[in-house]
Amino acid sequence: MTDVGPSLPLSANDVAGTSEDEGHVTTRHESGTRVDLPPPPPLVERQAQVAYPHTASHDTSSVPSPEPQKWLLPAVRPEHKGRKCLILDLDETLVHSSFKATDFTIPVEIEGTYHNVYVIKRPGVDAFMKRVGELYEVVVFTASVSKYGDPLLDQLDIHHVVHHRLFRESCYNHQGNYVKDLSQVGRDLKETIIIDNSPTSYIFHPQHAVPISSWFSDAHDNELLDLIPVLEDLAGPQVSDVSLVLDVAL
Repeated sequence: MTDVGPSLPLSANDVAGTSEDEGHVTTRHESGTRVDLPPPPPLVERQAQVAYPHTASHDTSSVPSPEPQKWLLPAVRPEHKGRKCLILDLDETLVHSSFKATDFTIPVEIEGTYHNVYVIKRPGVDAFMKRVGELYEVVVFTASVSKYGDPLLDQLDIHHVVHHRLFRESCYNHQGNYVKDLSQVGRDLKETIIIDNSPTSYIFHPQHAVPISSWFSDAHDNELLDLIPVLEDLAGPQVSDVSLVLDVAL
C-alpha cells in the first residue's frame, strides 16, 4: 500500500516498482504483472491540473488564460537559503498505519464519522528526521488526504523539522496514479531529492529519487538510518546537481 494511511477510503496507488523503456514507463505490480503507462503528459497540462484540480482531466480548453506560474510551495525562507530540498513520502516510508494498537493513535474523520487510526513509526525515524532537518528544507509530500496526514505529522514531527506539507490535491493524477511532480514544487530540480517507497510516485523524475523499500512492521529495519550518510553527502556544496549523482549511484 502506498500513501494511503490505513485501509480507509483515502487510498492511492498500490504499485511496487517501475522501469523505463523507449519513452514509456512500465510499472510492476506486486502480482508481477507489467503494466505500460504512456510517457508523462506535456508540462503545460501538468501545470494546469495542479493549478485547477477541478478541471476535467486532460481538458485544458476551459482552463483560464495563462497566469504566472503557481508553485506548490511558497518562496524559500531566508533561514533555508542555500539548502537543498528533501521531499519525503509518509506512509510505508516513515510510518505504517492500521487499525491495530501501535505507537500512537490519531482520530480521522471520514464522512462524518471519526475512526481511531493506529500509527507505528519506522525504526530510526526520529533520528532520521532530526538529522535531515539540520541539512535540508524538508517537505512531506503524501498522496493521503490532509485530514489524515495533518494530525499524523503533528505527532510524528517531534523535532519540528517538517517545513512544508503537501497532500493529495497537490499530486498529478496520471492514469489513476497519484504522481508527485517535482517540476511543480517551486524548487531548483538540481537541488531537489525525493524519498518514496513507490517508484510510481516519482515516475516523472526518477533520477531525483533515493529508493527505499516499503515498511510495515519490521523492527529490525535500518534503512532510514542507513540513508543518513548518503543524504549528508548529497547536502554538501560539492553536489551541484543531485540527478547526476543519483542517476548513477542509486
